[in-house]
Amino acid sequence: MKKACVLICLLWAGASPAWANSPVMTLDFTWIGTTLCAPRPSSPEFQVDNVPSGTARLRFALMGPSGRELGGADVQLPARGAIPKGAVSYRSPCVGGIYTWTVEAIDAEGKLLASASLARPFY
Repeated sequence: MKKACVLICLLWAGASPAWANSPVMTLDFTWIGTTLCAPRPSSPEFQVDNVPSGTARLRFALMGPSGRELGGADVQLPARGAIPKGAVSYRSPCVGGIYTWTVEAIDAEGKLLASASLARPFY
């Protein structure tokens, strides 16, 4: 019985699902060149890597330090994961603080496939 338990544990540990080895979707951006309280803000350029296959579009959202959403938009999945500056509409922050962009990978039926977030100071 003891040998059977050890064998089952070894098999279970080695039988990891394929998704466990899949790279995690990541998001990167910089606030450099963006000003506080801009009347017509231009979103930063975004770099999204390891987007899951089957993704039809990317959904962006900006959250302020208080947890209030400041806008966002759906963007078609670009080649190489580079979303150009100004592609996402949002309300420009007027108060310095830590702001978080979140991106979600959405399939053609609207199902969430993956998400990534990155918080950066904006002053």
